[in-house]
Amino acid sequence: MKKSSLFVCLISALVMHGSWVSTAVAEDDREAIFVSREQRDLVLEDMRNFLVAVQDIVLAMADGDMATVSDVARAMGPGKGRGMGMGMDMPMEFRQMGRGTHVAFVELAQAADMGSEGVIADLGTLMSNCTGCHVTYKFVIKQ
Repeated sequence: MKKSSLFVCLISALVMHGSWVSTAVAEDDREAIFVSREQRDLVLEDMRNFLVAVQDIVLAMADGDMATVSDVARAMGPGKGRGMGMGMDMPMEFRQMGRGTHVAFVELAQAADMGSEGVIADLGTLMSNCTGCHVTYKFVIKQ
């Protein structure tokens, strides 16, 4: 048997046995926010809406369409007919980050109204807020 064939057989045996591959679960040391399933679903829906808006903004920026950037960003601003509702149970710092994200969308809309300069920087700031929240918090369903 050729050396290369022997090597392939040996590697295949190790892979099948699983002795050379190990996995580990990373420790998740984010701050837990205990919520009902309904609360979690509502906040996750808001977060998905943020992502859809960011995607629409990036596509509009690629087309040089600052009017659409402004419209999409402004639609994600604070309020818009929604009360705090279930969010009142969330930690103050979490709520402040959420509000900060809505405000960052308005600031991005204002930059887009002035032209394209500063829009990418504002989008970066907005995304830093999203990343900061996801690095800091995790939802845990109340039992």
